Amino acid sequence: MERWFSRITMFWMLFLGEVQSQDWTKCSTGCTCDGNKMSVTCNGLKNVPNDIQKDAKKLNLQYNSLSSLSPTAFHNLNKLTFLSLGTNQLQSLPVGVFDHLVLLDKLVLTSNKLKSLPPRVFDSLTKLTYLSLNDNKLQSLPHGVFDKLTELKELSLQYNQLERLPNGVFDKLTQLGTLYLNDNQLRSVPDKAFDKLSKLQSIILADNDWDCASCDILYLSQWIRENGDIVKDSSGSYTDPDGVTCQGTMESVNKITKENTFQAGCPTTTQQMATSPASTTTTETMTVREKQTKPRMKIFQEELFSKASIFFCQVIFTQHVSLVVIHILAEIPLLHIVCVVRKP
Repeated sequence: MERWFSRITMFWMLFLGEVQSQDWTKCSTGCTCDGNKMSVTCNGLKNVPNDIQKDAKKLNLQYNSLSSLSPTAFHNLNKLTFLSLGTNQLQSLPVGVFDHLVLLDKLVLTSNKLKSLPPRVFDSLTKLTYLSLNDNKLQSLPHGVFDKLTELKELSLQYNQLERLPNGVFDKLTQLGTLYLNDNQLRSVPDKAFDKLSKLQSIILADNDWDCASCDILYLSQWIRENGDIVKDSSGSYTDPDGVTCQGTMESVNKITKENTFQAGCPTTTQQMATSPASTTTTETMTVREKQTKPRMKIFQEELFSKASIFFCQVIFTQHVSLVVIHILAEIPLLHIVCVVRKP
């Protein structure tokens, strides 16, 4: 009986705790709650409240005065599917701040002052389909920062200060349909930067510092020519591959080719093969093979003649043959070389 009473008591405690966590009549100071939509919206805050309903699915912290976040700010909100931190004063993100948001579908970080991102900051957001980082001050991205976002469908990086992209930064985003890279300071993109984006339907590349005097632009130029139907204008509304122009000119990046722009600057495929380690190895291998395929009889004749010449010279020097005879024999080229070298 006592055991049953203990179990019943524990059940009621858990039940009451669950009811309390779902009490949407009590909302955090500065916030409004909608129990039907299980959403919380807060305004006028400088810190994230610590008493937000644990079963909330949507949290809108847009248009506040948040300048920093606690590393555990969202650790009790593992039911969230939507989180907006847009239009705040955030200058950085703490390591692990999103680690418990395993169900998050959309994350908005628009219009902050982020200068950098911590490595692996998005690694737990494996369900994420939408990520907005536009209108910040990002100058670079950590290597592999998006590698775990394999369900991502839209990525916004426009209106930042990106000068370069890490190699393979988009390689894992095989479901990505829309990519905004416009209005940055990009001079080129890494080779094969977009090759893994098989689902891409829209990309915005305009208003960057594309350096068309560099060989590094050739990949982007060719890629735009081959995928012009998905290269959009700055608004993302209309197809406009010619709107991606070279820095300081109105010349379209997609018209830059090796033949008409880099007459002596960019290596040709033949030159690259000639200087590559693989080609060197191939050349060495061919030389060895040529030596190996030389007729054995010819090798035998050369070796026999060489040994005979050496023996003959030794006889000459042992018997003190006159120099006149040596000079006569020296008319034979090989004997001349062997005898002169071996003369005591």
